[in-house]
Amino acid sequence: MLRASAKANNITVNLAAVMDRTLDSGIEHGDVLLAFADAVTGADQDAAHAARARLVERMSPRALVQAAAIAANYTTNDRAANATGIPLEGMFLEDTAAFRSELGIDDFPSARNTLRR
Repeated sequence: MLRASAKANNITVNLAAVMDRTLDSGIEHGDVLLAFADAVTGADQDAAHAARARLVERMSPRALVQAAAIAANYTTNDRAANATGIPLEGMFLEDTAAFRSELGIDDFPSARNTLRR
């Protein structure tokens, strides 16, 4: 979704920044958004509180709500797919092979369903 949105808006995105935070993602406020994503998927409530505060400070309260909704949607989709064992469709496997390899996504335990045909 991020790749398609960036492409539609002529934004060059560096997906490697998801795994290596020393890199610039190419997304405005990407550092704050990535920190928020890490915090809301983790167990450290203090980190989540700090990430929310930074996001509001750098962006806006509305941006916090939007980021939280997006994070919740991704989490829901991922959990539903993993719970039901839905594999990634063949066309998407081919289209995403390069960046999945570059980011090491296929090494995540949840990839076992993605790669099953």
